[in-house]
Amino acid sequence: MKIIILVFAFLLSVSDITAQKLTADEIVKKHIEAIGTSDEIAKIKNQTAFGNVSFTVLRAGGVGGDGKIVISSEARKFLLGMSFQIPNYRLETIVFDGKDYKISYVMNNARSQLGNYIFRYSEILKEGLLGGVLSTGWALRRLSETGAKIRLDGTKKIKSETGDSETERDVYVINYVPKSGSDTEVRIFIDKENFQHLRTEYRRIISALQGATPDASASRRERREILIEDFSNFKLVNNLNLPQKYKIYLMIEGQSQTLEYEWKAVFSNFYFNQQFDPDSFKVK
Repeated sequence: MKIIILVFAFLLSVSDITAQKLTADEIVKKHIEAIGTSDEIAKIKNQTAFGNVSFTVLRAGGVGGDGKIVISSEARKFLLGMSFQIPNYRLETIVFDGKDYKISYVMNNARSQLGNYIFRYSEILKEGLLGGVLSTGWALRRLSETGAKIRLDGTKKIKSETGDSETERDVYVINYVPKSGSDTEVRIFIDKENFQHLRTEYRRIISALQGATPDASASRRERREILIEDFSNFKLVNNLNLPQKYKIYLMIEGQSQTLEYEWKAVFSNFYFNQQFDPDSFKVK
């Protein structure tokens, strides 16, 4: 009996060591394989996901509303559109044509907090990060093209939706740095068990501005701006493992208040290799 226990313990330790020895590149390779076979992925020229989305201004008593969402992509081109029956937030449109981008105004020549965040930190679009595996331009599929650097930053536990409940998942944390560099810290979370992409987290620290006097400077503090994309409820669609649920969380920390927003989407229909209107990704 002791021999059996020792052998079992040895096998477990070997398994743990093997998992720990995976490099960032090996994790990404397994992640791509978890999406689908290379042949199935190669067949996809474009893809579109349609569904319902709910928008909530957190810390504001549930202010928000329900609407529709579409995420469409072709190679590196990308479109995220959301529509709501909200007087001051009827339409959100984020478009990237593979080179340039356009983010719609939502009211009086002003963008939403989400649109403004993406506008200011446009590398999120240009690198193919926004939308994760819901986009054909997904950054981890195009590392050789973009020249971005990745680094394994350990492991951690995060909560992820499974069905209607949340479970804790062990994930690899991949640090992503664009070739040109960025002041935004980007971390990609890959499930340790099935290598699915569960989360992308963007963090930016804005230094406190110098005040007119020492006392004024002392009262000011650095600010954080955090955007988190969560992907869950993966199912096989057209031989690809894609998330049926998608959530965006945005936190903007100010000197006097903190703003928080949430968009929660459930996709009901996926379409592949459709004939797109030539103006689908037009930015000018």
